[in-house]
Amino acid sequence: MQKIGKLGKALKERFDYDVAGLPAWTDNTMPVVITDLINNSEFLSSLTLESDVKGTKEIALLNADVTLQAKVACTPSPDGSVIFTKANLTTVPLYMGIEFCNEDLNGKMTQILNKLGLSMQNGQLPADLETVLGAYLGKLLQRKAQLIVVSGDTTSIDPELVLMNGLRHILVNDADVLTYDAADATMTSTNAYEQFIGVHDKIPTELFDNEMTIKLYTGRTEARKCITAWNTLNPYSHIDVINTKSSVSFILPGTNVEVVTLPELDGKSEIYAIPLDLTFLGVDSLDDMNFEVKYNAYTDQLKAEASFRLGTQIVWGQYFVRLHLLNS
Repeated sequence: MQKIGKLGKALKERFDYDVAGLPAWTDNTMPVVITDLINNSEFLSSLTLESDVKGTKEIALLNADVTLQAKVACTPSPDGSVIFTKANLTTVPLYMGIEFCNEDLNGKMTQILNKLGLSMQNGQLPADLETVLGAYLGKLLQRKAQLIVVSGDTTSIDPELVLMNGLRHILVNDADVLTYDAADATMTSTNAYEQFIGVHDKIPTELFDNEMTIKLYTGRTEARKCITAWNTLNPYSHIDVINTKSSVSFILPGTNVEVVTLPELDGKSEIYAIPLDLTFLGVDSLDDMNFEVKYNAYTDQLKAEASFRLGTQIVWGQYFVRLHLLNS
């Protein structure tokens, strides 16, 4: 296998692209890829990031409650309690790779550029080959990473979701997580707003008192049902919807809490009230993340691959709320 810095001569004729100016290979570009992956994801970028998690790391937070008391003479007595979290954030090793064959690279490169919103100019790539492949792999990683962080389940039969437990699995199986029990079988355009406001009203007031950011996460279909339910009953006070990339969002009427859609929750009749400061995303140390582009002269293939660690965890489940449909 040859490093990317030696690819220029090998690829110039094989792949019909001018790669004479291909830059020398740098030992580690994965930190840039993983940073872009998180920052470009609306959901992942909103979580509390913990880096340098090589396996399992205890989340360092504390909750202190101290009683206000009168000071008598010079002998005040401490009176309070401190609770440290006992939650562990575990990351799992993940890998992703893609191969490009000489025979069909031109067709795949067209797909890649379309995915990135780019195009060729005068038959030339808009950037060097390494940058284009890195951006494409990063785009794929972003979608996959959010999918597993939200819907990962080690009991799943899906080969991707089984790699780790995601937030849905954690929230459903944490006995401390609060539930709004709705006497419904599903969510409809009639009962949706009632279910959303029910979840909101179960949010502990301490979160608001401490100015913590909390959002209601649901699917696009469910959000539309909530909007329809409210707009039908309030024809002169319609909900204003904001579109941002893959999500829509709006302020739940009667509250100051934002509803945000996630594609992973679409059509599932689920709502989660998530305090973002208490929801953690773990990644590996930057030095141990790897991104490589290699060329195999024997098989005439170009391969781009990435390996990194990823994990998620919550602390203090009693501050999270989920919708529970009693008759589903």
